[in-house]
Amino acid sequence: MASFSQRPQRWLVQVCRHRSCDRGGSEQVLAAFRQHQSSTILVTESECMGQCSAGPTVQVMPGNTWYCRVTAADVPRIVEQHLQGGELVRDRLHPRFHPPNPHA
Repeated sequence: MASFSQRPQRWLVQVCRHRSCDRGGSEQVLAAFRQHQSSTILVTESECMGQCSAGPTVQVMPGNTWYCRVTAADVPRIVEQHLQGGELVRDRLHPRFHPPNPHA
């Protein structure tokens, strides 16, 4: 899934705020995403997403895209590249949900 043929009318961005993600800076990640909240981007915090060793974790719907080890500095790129441009931010994709494609 390299790009989206049709962008959704609204994105849901969930940022894990459980203990280990918080220790990794999820509060700052959430704040950075909230700066981009709009009529097309809804940002919310989440309880534990079960990916504690890979946090901070962010899930983007629709598309069930999981990003891991996200920092506040990554947020503008995720917003511009994924939410506005329709291209996944490959170096932040969670490998458990998005295994690398050796033929890509």
